[in-house]
Amino acid sequence: MFKGRHTMSKIENVHDNFFKKVFSDVANVKTFLEIALPEALRRQLDLGALELDTTSYVSEEYKTSLSDVVVKCAAKERQNPLDVYLLFEHKSYPDKRIFIQLLRYMYLMWQKDSAEGKPLRAIIPLVFYHGRSRWKLSTQFVEQFEVGKELRRFLLNFEYILFDANQWDWQAEGSRPLKENVFLLSAMLLMKGAYRKDLEIIRQVVRLWNKMGLIEKKDQVNFLLIYIAETQDVPATQLIKILEESEIEGEDIMPTLAQRWRQEGKQEGRQEGLREGIEKGIEKGIEKGIEKGFILDKQEVLIMLLSARFGLEEEERNFIRTVDAIDKLNTALKMVLTADSKEKIIEYLEFEQ
Repeated sequence: MFKGRHTMSKIENVHDNFFKKVFSDVANVKTFLEIALPEALRRQLDLGALELDTTSYVSEEYKTSLSDVVVKCAAKERQNPLDVYLLFEHKSYPDKRIFIQLLRYMYLMWQKDSAEGKPLRAIIPLVFYHGRSRWKLSTQFVEQFEVGKELRRFLLNFEYILFDANQWDWQAEGSRPLKENVFLLSAMLLMKGAYRKDLEIIRQVVRLWNKMGLIEKKDQVNFLLIYIAETQDVPATQLIKILEESEIEGEDIMPTLAQRWRQEGKQEGRQEGLREGIEKGIEKGIEKGIEKGFILDKQEVLIMLLSARFGLEEEERNFIRTVDAIDKLNTALKMVLTADSKEKIIEYLEFEQ
């Protein structure tokens, strides 16, 4: 079943923003290139001197359709130093416009060189693909033309490097450099599994966090959890269960889950209007999340939320487990976001219990 255009665009933006954030770090780019570049090419490049190119080559008209991840490195064994630019383009679906997009971006870079009186730079395009269907598009531009050999030699041609996450084996010998960068490995595994709805991939990633110590880096873990929540549609209790299977405390992810509810609420709020609409939308978003099954066990989620914010005694935990009024639990869950003490919520639950 195909989703509406607005929904598809939103999902694509989630993937695109995630990709750009991950590859805005030079260390991540270096590790990735060590496994993605053909060996013969990798030997000719000095990946130890990578630099992110933050120049904006793209006009406002095309900013949403072209990648702005560009890195610069030096070519080895040349008498005259030569900078090589690697242009990253992210795709979550096979896109026949890929050559035009890459060519437009390269043209803008060359246009800047020409305007500044500089030699045209060497540009290597690289496409990172992790979509649902198989990537069947050619990697050579000249293949777009159905012409004979004699005519073909007069036509423009360039080739891009394709990294197809669907064909990537993260446990193969060639992926060994990723073992030292568990954040990048996790991000790539999550992109690889983004369209599979496969909980086993999430379990693998969570086990890596625990085994490699990433769980101590809360910002990185929360960033990855948000991507899981946005792309996998995993109920909160199921995600908590996966974490606990790997001996990770569920309380650690509560701020991330709360953020997901707020985002859901903001979407509703846009239709309500400005501040009042957002406030109503937050409430609707939480209720909607509950109705959809984001919170299957309200008592346990309430316990974890309260524990994360205020801490709970064992007696208080046991009391909450006796509350079986759904309306009360729903209200208490909303109260957690704004309450300044756990006592107010406990008192509310105790009233006419």
